[in-house]
Amino acid sequence: MKETKRAAEATAMSGAQHAAALSCGMTPRHEPAMPCATGTDEKPVPMRGSFVRALRAEALKSKHAAPLRLAIVLALPFPLLAVLGALLAPQAGLTYAPWNYWYALLMPVSITLIAATVANADARLGNHTLLSSGVPLHLAWGAKVAWCLALLLLSNLVVFAVYAVMSLVVPQGAASMSAMLAVALALTVMGSWMIPATHLLTMRVGMLAGVFVPLAVQLALSLGWSVVPFWPACPPAATIVLPTAFLPVLPSGEPASPGMALVESISQGPDVALALIVAAVLTAALTAAGAVWLDRSEELR
Repeated sequence: MKETKRAAEATAMSGAQHAAALSCGMTPRHEPAMPCATGTDEKPVPMRGSFVRALRAEALKSKHAAPLRLAIVLALPFPLLAVLGALLAPQAGLTYAPWNYWYALLMPVSITLIAATVANADARLGNHTLLSSGVPLHLAWGAKVAWCLALLLLSNLVVFAVYAVMSLVVPQGAASMSAMLAVALALTVMGSWMIPATHLLTMRVGMLAGVFVPLAVQLALSLGWSVVPFWPACPPAATIVLPTAFLPVLPSGEPASPGMALVESISQGPDVALALIVAAVLTAALTAAGAVWLDRSEELR
């Protein structure tokens, strides 16, 4: 009786093993035809997305939010001051000191506030939107930098547009349209390094550090440009010096004329091109470093 019972149990066990093998996709010879999926063997689904999708998401988040408004509102005070001066004293001509005040003082403030606000938007939600977007984190990082760069360009184009209109109304002392546009584009490149620096500090340390550390570096080196040994190699110093090659204004905000030694030294030679290259390389390096950190970061998960 015991032998018969053992035989029956062995037969039942063999049948159960056979059924389990078939459910896992195995042939009767127990050769696997396909892997058996279990709860522990499931592989994570790779994140799929595109840079354009991430950039569109950043634009939608800022459509009715602070970054877009900051980019426009903060760019207006000093150009409107130039408009007021030109209308009250048209015989004095168009002055470019307010443009100098923009890129020396208010543009750095605008950059850090915009970049910190964009970076902090996901942090306030526990980075849930960033992690659940389906876009690889390095692409999401690049999209944030690119969107802030677009807002910085918008700010500089707002300043350019005001001065372009006023140069038609008050042509006396006005620079050419091409020179003013060149300044707007160059300032966008020169100030771009602050964007990834602010993003990285805001996401790792906090919004306060993200705003004030890059801002302090920019203001200290730009206002102290005269003690910088070689200004083209220092983007903060180049921010305040480079526009003198295109606009009739000195780094101090005083009017400039073509015969001045400083104007001639800035305008001639490869210094302007070198300054733009250094700023672009620094921005690219900081952006790449931030992308690597975000991809490997365990703090956000």
